[in-house]
Amino acid sequence: MGAVSNSFFSPSIFTPPLGKNPLFSLKSMGNITMISKGPSKWSMVSSKLSESGIEEKNPTSNGVSDSKSRMEEYNIAMKRMMRNPYEYHHDLGMNYTWITNNLIVGSQPQKPEDIDHLKEEEDVAYILNLQQDGDIEYWGIDLQSITKRCRDLEIRHMRRPARDFDPDSLRSGLPKAVSSLEWAISEGKGKVYVHCTAGLGRAPAVAIAYMFWFCDMDLNTAYDTLTSKRPCGPNKRAIRGATYDLAKNDPWKEPFDNLQEHAFEGISDWERKLIQDRVHSLRGT
Repeated sequence: MGAVSNSFFSPSIFTPPLGKNPLFSLKSMGNITMISKGPSKWSMVSSKLSESGIEEKNPTSNGVSDSKSRMEEYNIAMKRMMRNPYEYHHDLGMNYTWITNNLIVGSQPQKPEDIDHLKEEEDVAYILNLQQDGDIEYWGIDLQSITKRCRDLEIRHMRRPARDFDPDSLRSGLPKAVSSLEWAISEGKGKVYVHCTAGLGRAPAVAIAYMFWFCDMDLNTAYDTLTSKRPCGPNKRAIRGATYDLAKNDPWKEPFDNLQEHAFEGISDWERKLIQDRVHSLRGT
């Protein structure tokens, strides 16, 4: 197993108005844990993320240069389509951040040993994967070996795919993804690891939506709580849109695009209860 290293980003101290919510007795604050890649070699596949706007290139014979090229393409696409300055460094291995005492957000596990680490070091009992098949193929990840290791360790592996860099796909997928996350947390059998590819867009958005809808926070507080610990740029508009979709499903409602810029950054108690009921109803779907 690779070495564990903290301080990928400098720790930041942030104390949001969390009141007495026991969910936020944090194990660590502002630290990103990284699991470095071991010396083992693996070949890259020729699949691409065409739906993410990453240009297809022919596979190279040099695994190192091919991996570097893929990272460059991915980060260019992320900057162009998400308009944020963050980058994903696949060659450094899996990285993650504790958000609450039972919720971890991070990048994709790359090998079965990453699952061993999550189980042994972090007591993870559930993994929520937001990647599409094309994402996994693009990085040459052997998902079957990872899910097998999850079964061996009695970790529940769940998938709620959303298209990378696509706020509309994220918006439509958030309710079901949050439903899976909320169910896993409510089971209380261990920690929940939520990941996409880089852990900078889809996964943090799901965690933020969960905190907004289920933890008595407004959207900005939930957003700042997460991004103060894990610097990233999840799409706030997609979360607002999903909130609107759940709270306002009557046929005569005003279209979301016609609303003010900050609409649905806060919700009333009855709207929150309605959202929670609708998210609960999605369990098992």
